Amino acid sequence: MGSTRHSWKRLGAPLAFLLGTLVTGSAARAQEASTPDTPAADASQVQATPAAAPEVEITHCGDKQVGTGEGQLRPLGHGFYADGNRVRRGCTLLLQRPLKNRPPLPFAPESFNPLGCGFFRYATSIYWSQALSDEDHVSETDGQRADVLTRLDLADAGTFEVDADCRPRDARFFYLNNTSRPELPAFVAVPRGDGQGYEELGCGFVRYEGRVFFGARIVEGVHAPSFTSVLGRLPYLECGAGMYGKDRAKVWWQHQLVRGARAKMFRVPKDENPEFRVSCNGRRSFQLAVLDKKPNPLCLGARKPVKKRK
Repeated sequence: MGSTRHSWKRLGAPLAFLLGTLVTGSAARAQEASTPDTPAADASQVQATPAAAPEVEITHCGDKQVGTGEGQLRPLGHGFYADGNRVRRGCTLLLQRPLKNRPPLPFAPESFNPLGCGFFRYATSIYWSQALSDEDHVSETDGQRADVLTRLDLADAGTFEVDADCRPRDARFFYLNNTSRPELPAFVAVPRGDGQGYEELGCGFVRYEGRVFFGARIVEGVHAPSFTSVLGRLPYLECGAGMYGKDRAKVWWQHQLVRGARAKMFRVPKDENPEFRVSCNGRRSFQLAVLDKKPNPLCLGARKPVKKRK
């Protein structure tokens, strides 16, 4: 693991390997021709359509008016508001989860810096302002919805910015925004330079500086040197729902640990398994990160024919 691997060069499909069909033509040719002194891609070569979160300006939430007076909702810019010691997007309360398996906490307005197009810097981290799944919604004490937001762990907060066309980037990467397509990694990094230290593992997983990420979100608890994609080095657009990865002992679906699965026996059947949704661990079956109560026939194997007595 001492040398840097550039998988897009080894496999002969430079940026197209990383981005599937989202980056084509001139971007792929630019990557092939790049050197350590020449950027691998620039903003004009990243062809994915940028996604921008709506920035809705409001005048009040319930009985609270927008303004600068005591007890009012103080505008922070780009549709965000300080509500005392909390932050709202429009009227929706925004929460973070700094510690895994702990209750979410509000954002502090004094550390909150909106960047536009739905992104904001919070202390030393970058966040996207929309919830990414149904599990990211919780209820406030009054029954209203609050959103738990996801941090872009791969992003460098000090250099992160969004251009006039809502394309996010930092000093190391451009980020493809797939948040409108929940079946894909929410954000995918495209190296701006020679990609030193960056290794594409397949199905949305990457290894960078000794850590493993799914898209731009860190996969926690991984033995990074042994981590691989279960389906191999496929572009994430070809993996369907089979975005499974494993290290020498454990298995993950996207960034979630697949509890009860052992890496040595884990496999994803490729026949009669639409979207690679079902996975097998011995005779047990999983769908995404959840164990099936009843094993899927794909994991039971073919039955031996019964010999008839003469």
